[in-house]
Amino acid sequence: METPFPSDGLVATHPFVDLHVHVRLNGGEDYDSLEQAALVGGFSTLVLQPNTKPPIETHEVLEHHLSLSRGRRVEFLYAVSPFGELEGEGERVVGFSTDGIEYDYPRLVETMKKKKKKDVLWFDHSQCYELDGIFYEGTPLPFPKRPRSNEAIAVLRTVFTGLEYGFSRFHVQHVTTTFSLDVISFLKGIARVSCEVTPHHLFFCYEDIKNSNFKVNPPLGSSEDKRALVEAVRRGLIDVLASDHAPHPEKPQDFEKAPYGSSSIEIAFSVYYTVLGDLELVFEKMTKAPLEVLGRGGALSPDNLVFVDPKAEYVVDVKKFKSKGRNSMFDGVKLKGRVVALKLHGEWVMLDGEVLPHQERRLQG
Repeated sequence: METPFPSDGLVATHPFVDLHVHVRLNGGEDYDSLEQAALVGGFSTLVLQPNTKPPIETHEVLEHHLSLSRGRRVEFLYAVSPFGELEGEGERVVGFSTDGIEYDYPRLVETMKKKKKKDVLWFDHSQCYELDGIFYEGTPLPFPKRPRSNEAIAVLRTVFTGLEYGFSRFHVQHVTTTFSLDVISFLKGIARVSCEVTPHHLFFCYEDIKNSNFKVNPPLGSSEDKRALVEAVRRGLIDVLASDHAPHPEKPQDFEKAPYGSSSIEIAFSVYYTVLGDLELVFEKMTKAPLEVLGRGGALSPDNLVFVDPKAEYVVDVKKFKSKGRNSMFDGVKLKGRVVALKLHGEWVMLDGEVLPHQERRLQG
């Protein structure tokens, strides 16, 4: 296969699939900037979360997002809010998601009871919002803290309640603690449960917090949590590597006023390869595994390929991001492995960090 670049030492695989991405609109990350960032990161398929303004919980809002994302090079799929009128069906809708939406247990129970469509995937931001706290207990900062067990308790109540009211497929988002890993290990024995981890929770722990870019939800765990997450990926308990790309412009340095989130879709592969050092494992959990969670196939095709250079090293510079998000806790961090090219539907769409304009994409290969 001919390529428009020297291919010695490069490795190709299926383009990446991200089950956890945020779009902002209203002057923030829009579909143009998100698509460019995704292409630079090597992604062909993104699942967008519902906590937009307004949230994706009505037919009108969903159709607005669908219209903005039609006809693009990246495939945009949607996990919609269960707390509105939508039933989880429709064009490019892959399930419900509670991500970024505050709710209490009575509201969760009532919602699961009344939903008519039960055979959809339930993406869950597992958190007991009844408890306050910016960071986990143990974090060496003078701000409100929540117990590290918060997440595990929320995972358990979501799956058990969902099973009682007829749901059967659950995907636990951004796992962070050893408590949650123990609960998920148990639940996988009785239900169809998958889970994901983010780049920042594998790379950092709460001792590393330097500025408000490190404010994420769920928070960074302990060094013990981080080690356990890495081991859980390696032994297969954690199914998927997702980005939780949550873009914001430069954050204020007041921790309590700063929004949650970190921008990482352009560097996600590099972070995972730096931490895990296993190319085959990273590929599997960024391609085949997320497609399996969605119930899709994904055979390798010469028309759809991402090329990476495992030997490359670089220092992250958020000023070079295609994303409008400048809130990456990886700014200034040295990473290994780099996405160098992306081919979708037989056309080269990204080369060496630059998205190719239409007239330059029709290269033979």
